[in-house]
Amino acid sequence: MNSRRPTLADVARVAGVSRATASRAINGAYGSSEAVRERVRDVAAELGFEPHAVARALATGRTSASRRERIEVLIVDPDPDAMTAKPFYGRVLTGAMRALGDRDISLEIRRVSAPPASDADPPFGRLLINVHGAAGAACARRARTVSLGRSAPGVAFVAPDNDGGGYQAAVHLVTTGRRRIGAVFGPPTPCAEERKAGFLRVMAGAAQAVVSADGDFTRAKGYAATKELLARDPRLDAVFASCDVTAMGVLQALREAGRHVRDDVAVVGFDGSALAEAADLSSVYMPVEDEAAAAVHHLLDPALPAPGRLPTTLRVRGSS
Repeated sequence: MNSRRPTLADVARVAGVSRATASRAINGAYGSSEAVRERVRDVAAELGFEPHAVARALATGRTSASRRERIEVLIVDPDPDAMTAKPFYGRVLTGAMRALGDRDISLEIRRVSAPPASDADPPFGRLLINVHGAAGAACARRARTVSLGRSAPGVAFVAPDNDGGGYQAAVHLVTTGRRRIGAVFGPPTPCAEERKAGFLRVMAGAAQAVVSADGDFTRAKGYAATKELLARDPRLDAVFASCDVTAMGVLQALREAGRHVRDDVAVVGFDGSALAEAADLSSVYMPVEDEAAAAVHHLLDPALPAPGRLPTTLRVRGSS
């Protein structure tokens, strides 16, 4: 007769889930659906499994007073001032906190220059920003993960309709009579490439040449790229900037060159942030707060369908 007490690993194996999922289901933690929780608890009851609170605390290194669940917002951005220089991140945090409401869950922000290779103590959920390819897949293996923007195959994501937003910006410039159009595109990331593709699709159909330069979603690069575009075509009458921060550099370079925004050169950005409103900048609005909230809701309840794409809308202001 086998008198060995059933373990959490036994429960997980019989229930057909991971050990971490079994633990969360038994303890009523976030990150598992109601159906999974019921199945795991039924299996635990059938096997006669009884969790040992002291052993659990010793195994995790946490006492009952410190077992607060957490969601980590992992931002890969080499700029140490990124959190203040880029309004996008603040909007993400606003949406995430809105989704958490009064739940007893910590929201941690981690900005790194490169994706972490490992995790000594992974969170129950992770929101990825600017984490792509193998790094995104690795993060998803270590914790429940949703990415803002496409990350890697198999990783759930929520993103704006970047392609449609780029398309709207280009249509606006062409239909308002702009003929010598420049563009400061973004870095080689999925969201930037999608904006670029939508923009260039209109330009190809309009049979208009576009002078362009690559940017990195910073004001400094937007400034330098615009000076480059003006050197290549001093008669530019429009510039599309792939994000509002980039557009701030575009506007500065145009002012220094003596070009009057809108009368001489139309400018359209992308994000629809507070920067766009303050600068009277036409910009493609993307609902960042709603994206972040949808991602957090999916982390809290994985039974919900993957968030997918949210619509973007061009908001025309005084710059175009």
